[in-house]
Amino acid sequence: MNQEDFSKEIEKAYKKAIKNLDSINANAEKIRNEAVEELQAAKELKNKAEQEGHKMAQEYFENARTQLIEAARTELLRDLVRKHLLEGEKIHEIAHWLNVPKEFIKEIKNVIDRNSKYNKQNMERILPDGKPKLLYVDMGRGGTIYYESSDARFDMWWEFAGGKALVILDIPTPDQWTARTGLPLSQRKKVLNYIGEQIGLDKISSGGSFIIGENVITFYGPQ
Repeated sequence: MNQEDFSKEIEKAYKKAIKNLDSINANAEKIRNEAVEELQAAKELKNKAEQEGHKMAQEYFENARTQLIEAARTELLRDLVRKHLLEGEKIHEIAHWLNVPKEFIKEIKNVIDRNSKYNKQNMERILPDGKPKLLYVDMGRGGTIYYESSDARFDMWWEFAGGKALVILDIPTPDQWTARTGLPLSQRKKVLNYIGEQIGLDKISSGGSFIIGENVITFYGPQ
């Protein structure tokens, strides 16, 4: 190969390299633009998820507001009532001081007197008619409990509580009772008492106690 041919080959190779470099640069720009677009899409997805999560949290609180407020109020009153009972104060005096029903105070006194509502050897239970049973569906920090008997079937949601309470369980109010359960209102206390006792036996190790309220049953560990 003479000098002229060699020069032509060098020039040809150089032009090819330039062309490849232009192609590489173009592809690099395309890749960079695609990466920028993916990053922007990821940011938009993250913002959407945060907004939806905030919205879901707000909706949850609004839906459960009544139950959560009652559980917090019940815990505060329970602690105050328990303190006064342990100091030897009379039920009617505590009811007057705290403006709470005597039945509420008697329930807490029963817990103290019996030490635990869930003594598996000595507990005498009054069961509702219809051979009732509970079915549990757990989903992380909450779930659903189904009450089933030959007379009725209804469900209640539950979740772990804060403070000294362990769990709160949504229950039908007296006004909702018959519509949600199909049972007469006269059976409400007996059925809810069975539910509270059975959950204690099934789910709360080492005993515990519960308080039946208007919208929730609040469960506590042994004390």
